Amino acid sequence: MPHPLGSDVNRGQVWLLSCWSRSGRQTNKRKGASMQQLTGLDEMFLSLDTRRSTGHAAALAYFDGSSGEPRDELAFLRQRIAERLPNLPLFRWKLHDMPLGIDQRYWVTTPDLDLDYHVTGIKLRAPGGEKELERTVDRIMREHLDRDRPMWRMYVITGLADGRYCYLLKLTHGLADGSVIWAVYELLSDDPAEPLVTAEEELPTPPNRLGMLAKGTVGLARKPVEIVKLQAELAKWAKSKGGKQPSPVLSTAARLLPGELGKPVAKLANRLRGDDSTDVASLMPTLRPPKVVFNGTSTTDVTNVHVRLKIAELRKAGKLVGGTINDAVLAITAGALRKYLADHGGAPERPLITAAPISWRNGTETERWANQIWMLFMPIPTHLDDPLERLKYARAAANQAKLDWDGVPGHLLRRISALVPGALVTTSAQILSYLPGALNPQIYNLSISNVRGPAKSPTFGGREIENYVVYGFLPPGIGLLVAGQSLGDHISLCTTLCRDLMPGYEKLPGLLQESLDELLELAQD
Repeated sequence: MPHPLGSDVNRGQVWLLSCWSRSGRQTNKRKGASMQQLTGLDEMFLSLDTRRSTGHAAALAYFDGSSGEPRDELAFLRQRIAERLPNLPLFRWKLHDMPLGIDQRYWVTTPDLDLDYHVTGIKLRAPGGEKELERTVDRIMREHLDRDRPMWRMYVITGLADGRYCYLLKLTHGLADGSVIWAVYELLSDDPAEPLVTAEEELPTPPNRLGMLAKGTVGLARKPVEIVKLQAELAKWAKSKGGKQPSPVLSTAARLLPGELGKPVAKLANRLRGDDSTDVASLMPTLRPPKVVFNGTSTTDVTNVHVRLKIAELRKAGKLVGGTINDAVLAITAGALRKYLADHGGAPERPLITAAPISWRNGTETERWANQIWMLFMPIPTHLDDPLERLKYARAAANQAKLDWDGVPGHLLRRISALVPGALVTTSAQILSYLPGALNPQIYNLSISNVRGPAKSPTFGGREIENYVVYGFLPPGIGLLVAGQSLGDHISLCTTLCRDLMPGYEKLPGLLQESLDELLELAQD
């Protein structure tokens, strides 16, 4: 059966696609590994756990419990997780500090896992509507995860109207990127794509302080060797690009230099190409994005509203300009925000800048449960009034971002980030989280993520997931994330937002639908 997204996700795809979503299967080359070292990227996400922000993400799976035999849903989920623990080593990983801070910290397997704590139940107050669910989930998301335990929790939320219930999986982003949340759901389902491990290996004894000190000393000594290896691999990568462009070093520099700093270098690199093509540009379009109402002093008063859209309609809209579903998502988000901003300070004359997570997973990485993402920055056409022009602009911006990403050694970024001192990253990020919005360095306005999900909905105890809602996190100064993952023939486009920065946020789902309807009307002509 063909996937409802068809080939759209492969053409011009520029943001997060998990390996599990693309292939339905991913082998874990380190199933026996009991420790995994954090990188600077992991530490950055962990450092967002402050009084003003949180560094975790979550996803809500809806079920219909009105039919079939009644069951104790909390007991069912605890039993299912207990059975699948051999396939989910990250559920046992606990943060372990390095003595004297001589090296990056580790995730270390702990034999002590209290499933009664990690998997818990909540019953909504009557009448069990979306408002009651929203308040409950918002409260859960405001709470920081306990760093003395594995940093995840899962909730069974009952009491919804019409016999519905939800699972909510909450996981620190310091451990892994958002695609892992769906991978966990898939592994907990009745019929996961990958073979299950039936027996758990003997759990190792957690290392003592002296053992960690020795490990850290060895790791510190290896860093110069790793730097030399990376230099050799970078040189090899540059040589492989040599036949495709006159100066791979110049082109790469143009892409890596941020904003206005990279424009003169990009102009020179494009001139050396000897044609009129301008396919070299900075990965960061500007250092001075426009200021809008949802960029300011963010807080932990975060909520999520969403709209369910048909994949077929998004595809139809994208094809107006020969584009993709992803182009349509960018365009309708820009259209919705333009209308929202008209009532909240006005839409800027320049395009807003979005950060879009892109995965560098290719199936060969040895760390499955890890952050394997980077951020692409691209303009979105909030400055354009015409829906069709917005769609054309979104398609061109997405294609340019993809070309620029292909021109940098993205496959080496996780190893490079491992060389960044964790203490430096943590201190810098925490300072930023306490700065007032006006003083916070801002390089983008919002985040947008669109992920291809499964064509067939997984089941849990014979009950299908009816809807899947992504709940992201907000870094300092950024009050809006638009994210979605397809499920069957629909996608829930979800907006995680800061209430203190987005008055009137309740209108966003309707504005997204209106923006899509504008394109669909054009498709009828």
